[in-house]
Parts: sequence; structure tokens; C-alpha cells
Amino acid sequence: MKAAMCREFGGRVFIENVPKPKLLPGTVRIRMAMAAVNPPDILMPQGKYQVRPPLPFAVGIEGAGVVIEVADDVASIRAGDRVMTYAGHGCFAEEVVVPAHLVYQIPDKMSFETAAGFSLVYGTAYHALIDRGELSKGESVAILGAAGGIGLCAIQIADAVGAQAIAVASTEEKLAVCRSNGAKAALKTTSPNLAQLLRECSAGTKGLSVVHDTVGGALTLTALRALKPFGRHLIVGYASGEIPLIPGNYVLLKQVDVRGVSFRQCAQDSPDVAHASIQTLLKMWNDGKLVPHISKIYAFDQMHEALDVLARGAAIGKHLIRIADL
Repeated sequence: MKAAMCREFGGRVFIENVPKPKLLPGTVRIRMAMAAVNPPDILMPQGKYQVRPPLPFAVGIEGAGVVIEVADDVASIRAGDRVMTYAGHGCFAEEVVVPAHLVYQIPDKMSFETAAGFSLVYGTAYHALIDRGELSKGESVAILGAAGGIGLCAIQIADAVGAQAIAVASTEEKLAVCRSNGAKAALKTTSPNLAQLLRECSAGTKGLSVVHDTVGGALTLTALRALKPFGRHLIVGYASGEIPLIPGNYVLLKQVDVRGVSFRQCAQDSPDVAHASIQTLLKMWNDGKLVPHISKIYAFDQMHEALDVLARGAAIGKHLIRIADL
């Protein structure tokens, strides 16, 4: 089968012909239709992601397809089921073998295009804002990296629960997309006095209650300064490649909480919680409250172009790779 393989950290990923992965107890085999492109697909092969799969490994942390084989001890999923998966790696391949608890059935009306970029981004945004951030109606939340896959989902979820989403992104084009997805205010990353602008935008809710941070680096410190006392700063990722160092005095003086967010860890350690979240999100999608923003679909052999667009920070919403027509 064809798969995009990482054979050494820091090396380039290439599409190769490799043996099919073995079906192990507790797993299912999925014929992949679509895979989504995400920042870890860049960081992981560089050895800069918090998870380092054993070498060699196939890249691609999420996707969608059809189950073609299940292990004897798996009862919840059957061959022929249309599914999406937050596999962790392996989705840039014609087939992937995934633990059954990381596989979610998709509604009949949902396309593979929608499903491929659903579980990770919406699952992460929901876990961040609702489970970890305890975001409630009437509060304000700053969404850093707001035009990315997770960022736009966070805007939609915040809007759905009655919170005020303030988008932070790098270009006017990205800010326009954020507004069209429900952001009540939108600010450029390079705006002078960004912390003050964030406070001003959230003044109607008596200040910024939550920061949803997928970016890291210096932007983390700027947003942290804009939190009101007892606010919650959610560390979701560091797409900038720079891990933020949090000054303790910022945390102490305002008595704010800095909370880590990992839907991957939630899905591993508490699969029932993750499955319940996905079911809630699918209902929200069915009710029209969530509308995935898919910007472009690439052919499998255009994988490097898709990754390069993401690495340059030019991607808006979800970019997908078509593995096969199913």
C-alpha cells in the first residue's frame, strides 16, 4: 500500500509502497478516503511534537474512511461502517489500523470530506472550551490562531453556547473568515497594544474570561496579560513552533489558571468522555450550529504542497488530502 512515511526525525516525508499494518487485538482496519492536514503533521516528523511514534511511521493524525476489518475482540464497530478517527498517526496512507476506542461512526448524511477534519478539531475545541475552560454564556474568549482548523471550530462552539468570541489572526483575509464563522470581534496578531485591545473588546463582559491558545510563543504572553482576575488560559498547542514560557508573576497577580488541553490524552485515558463529546458535536452539526470550513482538497501526491501551505501559516480552516474515492 502507499503511505507517507517518516523514517528519521528531521528528514523529509515521502510517499512509499510499504506493507500493510498488522491487525492487532482491540483494533480496526480502515480504508482511508480522506485525511486532514494539521500542525502535528509538520511537527511530528521534525521530532518537535510531544508525541514521538516509533520510527518509521506513517504521517497523518486524523481522517475518515470505511472499516474493512475488525479484531475478534471488537464488538462496537463492524466492517462496512463509515468512520472518522483521531488516530494519532498513520492516516496519510491507503489503510490504517487504529485502536477501536479512537474510531467514531459518522452519520449517513455526513460526507467523508466533512468527517475527515471533524474529530480532532471540534473534539479539541470542545474539550478546551467546555471541559477545561468551563466557558459559559455571557463570557468572552480570545481565540488565538483563530483562522486555523481548531480556531474556527472554537469560534463556532463559543457562539453556540452564547459566549463572545474574539478572534486573533495574522491577516485581514483570515479575520474576515473568522467574522463569517461567528466571531464578535477580530484583531490582527500584529496590532499595537494587542493586550489592551483584547481587554477593550471584552469590556462588555467585564473582561476576558478565557484564552484559547493554539499558537504559543510571544502571543501567549500577550493574551495572558489581557485576562481578567480568575480567568482561564488554555494551552491547546503551539503551532508557532515556540513553546511558551509562562511568567509566574502574571499567574500570581491576577490569580489566573493556566490549563493544559489534550483531546488526544482524553481519548486515550477517558474514551467514554471523548465519545460523548463527539456525539454532542455531531448533534450540534446536525442542528446546523457547526459548519466545517474546508478551504482546499489536495490529491495524495500533492501532500507536500498541503504541508507547505500549513507550515507557511497560509492555511485557513481545514485542508484535506484525498487518499481514495470510496
